[in-house]
Amino acid sequence: MSFRVYGNAGCPIVAFPTQDGMCDQWEGFGMVDILQDRIENGEIQLFCLDTIDVQTWSNKYARKVWRAQRQENYFRFVIEEFLPFVSRLNDSGIPPLAVGCSLGAAHAANALLRRPELFSGMIGLSGAYDARYFTNGWMNDLWKTNSPVHFLRDLPSDDSRVKLLRDRTIVLCVGQGANEEIEMDATALLENALKEKNIDAWVDWWGKDVSHDWPWWKAQLSYFLPFALDEIKNR
Repeated sequence: MSFRVYGNAGCPIVAFPTQDGMCDQWEGFGMVDILQDRIENGEIQLFCLDTIDVQTWSNKYARKVWRAQRQENYFRFVIEEFLPFVSRLNDSGIPPLAVGCSLGAAHAANALLRRPELFSGMIGLSGAYDARYFTNGWMNDLWKTNSPVHFLRDLPSDDSRVKLLRDRTIVLCVGQGANEEIEMDATALLENALKEKNIDAWVDWWGKDVSHDWPWWKAQLSYFLPFALDEIKNR
């Protein structure tokens, strides 16, 4: 597993790439560029990591049970190996903010919802938060655990994680333009699940001209990140 680190100090941001993406994707599509000033002034430190989506979410030819187990292995890698590395390299004492676009937003949501004590919050842009879209509707318990919509729905209201999530910064955004149909449905499902648990979130629906693409995600991250950083700083 490879990763890239940008900056030396500040609030740590763990950035998940889009479907099948790797750690160089955010730099290649200009997301690092829009964060450059905040990185250079020590406001944020950006950590970009690989995925194994080609083995899990995208792997339509493998057994679904095996794919689910591989996704759980990836989640454990993020929690048990990557986050401790982030903590060693970043001495701010601030838990990371998880950020992602498209399937990357689902990874970010999965990490925050399952282990809220390890994160300050999340920003999810055009997220595919329902695992059924990748399995033709098939689910087992392990897929449910890695499907943000289903995991949150099944989480008891008196679970300690619900209380923690009520004190986390959660931003969800989705456009209503080209290639956002699945993500609109998934965002609505996750928004409803959050409301059912009385978990506050800023859910923003951008216009019908807003498509599922990097220029819009760069604009959205530029718009929402200052809010998230201020909220985390003042918590």
